Amino acid sequence: MDNGLEPKFLICTECNEEFVFTIQAQEYFAERGYSEDPKRCKSCHTLYKKGQRGGKPRQQTAMQYPD
Repeated sequence: MDNGLEPKFLICTECNEEFVFTIQAQEYFAERGYSEDPKRCKSCHTLYKKGQRGGKPRQQTAMQYPD
């Protein structure tokens, strides 16, 4: 299937490193209606998302029963 897409080389806004926006990733973005290319590499995106959630891993709370 030739969709006319080619891998893009982008610069991460966080670490300033070059990363590849693959054809598969471009298709994923298009399926979800995203119109802009990603601004962060995968590593920085993961760190950013963790920061958005408060940076704390999810903990399961144990059910506490009255004595």
